[in-house]
Amino acid sequence: MQVSAVDFSSFINIPTPLKRLCHPLFEEKEVEVWLKEDYKTHEAVSGNKFRKLKYNLIEAQNKSFETLLTFGGAYSNHIYAVASAAKELGFKSVGIIRGDELNEHSSPTLSFASKMGMELHFVSRSAYRDKEEIVRKLDDKYFLIPEGGSNELALKGVSEMVDEILNEIQPKHLITAAGTGGTAAGILSNENFRGECWVVPVLKNGGFIKQEIESFLHRSEDRIQLFTDYHFGGYGRWNDKLSYFIESFEYDFNIPLDPVYTGKLLFAVMDLIRKDQFPPNSKLVIYHSGGLQGSPKYYKTK
Repeated sequence: MQVSAVDFSSFINIPTPLKRLCHPLFEEKEVEVWLKEDYKTHEAVSGNKFRKLKYNLIEAQNKSFETLLTFGGAYSNHIYAVASAAKELGFKSVGIIRGDELNEHSSPTLSFASKMGMELHFVSRSAYRDKEEIVRKLDDKYFLIPEGGSNELALKGVSEMVDEILNEIQPKHLITAAGTGGTAAGILSNENFRGECWVVPVLKNGGFIKQEIESFLHRSEDRIQLFTDYHFGGYGRWNDKLSYFIESFEYDFNIPLDPVYTGKLLFAVMDLIRKDQFPPNSKLVIYHSGGLQGSPKYYKTK
């Protein structure tokens, strides 16, 4: 693939910090816990959304596309990130949004995307399921980025994030939340990473994620372990127990979380440590994938 002159340095901060976390629980269980603070890439194009978009954006520029087209819901981190990245880099952007009852004022995410110049098209929830049919009706002037940004180009960007970690430490476990499995696949695509990828699906029926990861990798993979009991009712759902945990965690560590992805991830990790899932002297890295715009607290401050 041609190397492009896309200048991400003008608005993206990388490498992001790798921070060791200290807590009495970690001392008690004799585990070394690190957090990859990838939410610090950019306020809007944060964490795994930037990592997945990076080589898609380079490919779009290399092929002289002017317009990016993608899919998402009313609160999609991906829609939010694509709209912002497109504006930063001079692309036009189009978002196909699930829900023909919605409009650009239906959520802070959609309002932000519209403000960034994204052209929003609202389709019924039934029509949205057949994205191939939607794309078939379009002409070829759009560079298509899949919902969530997960494709083979995305894996390369996520793999670079893993290189940033490996430049500092060699963890036995790298732990991430998952919606589609693209981030976990990107982690495991890194040939220098020899550890295990532990995955916390945020969907109610997340058992399919392993197959999705293997599909991205085009191979079976025995270094994946799923923990499917931390979805708190399903995607975009949470309860008072999770809200209290997030508040407590943010107080203890001064690290912001959201209730859709990273809150569930950190809740799971703390619970797994408490339950002795990690042997003594384990070294683990938790991947903070960003997406803080999904937090209701974030909306209140905008």
